[in-house]
Amino acid sequence: MRFFTAFTLTALFAVVSAHFQLQFPPPRGAFVEDQEPNFCDGYDSVASNRTSFPLNNGIISLNSEHPQWTAAVFITNVSNPTSFDNFTQITPFFQENIEGSFCMAFDLSQTNATGLTNGENVTIQFLFDGGDGQLFQCADLTLDTSANVSSQSCTNATSSSSSGAIGTPVPAVGSLLGLTAGLVGVAFALL
Repeated sequence: MRFFTAFTLTALFAVVSAHFQLQFPPPRGAFVEDQEPNFCDGYDSVASNRTSFPLNNGIISLNSEHPQWTAAVFITNVSNPTSFDNFTQITPFFQENIEGSFCMAFDLSQTNATGLTNGENVTIQFLFDGGDGQLFQCADLTLDTSANVSSQSCTNATSSSSSGAIGTPVPAVGSLLGLTAGLVGVAFALL
């Protein structure tokens, strides 16, 4: 019984410490595991080298270390955003059942973002919640109608819900937090 309990706790803590890494567009800086819960993964300044990103037919790709997760994308045209308040949500929250490589179509012209223009500098912030809390990464972009992301790999690991576009909408981030907390409570009760 103690072996089972120890194994269960180890598995739960492995889930709790899992993360994600934004692949494209490239994030502001190198992945820093301990900074993910912070604004823009702890990178408070805009990258000096913004990525050219199309207004139409863009993609977002990431690596998920969670088998199920919820996410949303936010945007700002503030030249040097310093807080969450600078951002506006431009996708509904969506849920995916995929661990590993994930890629989705991200057509800015099809989001609720308004007034975006060719040559404009923007920052997107990707919110990711795999059940262990909200994690954030930012990418600094220059919108370019001639930018072509077809050279970027857009593949998904095996998934039951992913179709290459934004996945299943969900009402809010954090619904998995209660499940994880409940499982941890049960495991401790077994000790």
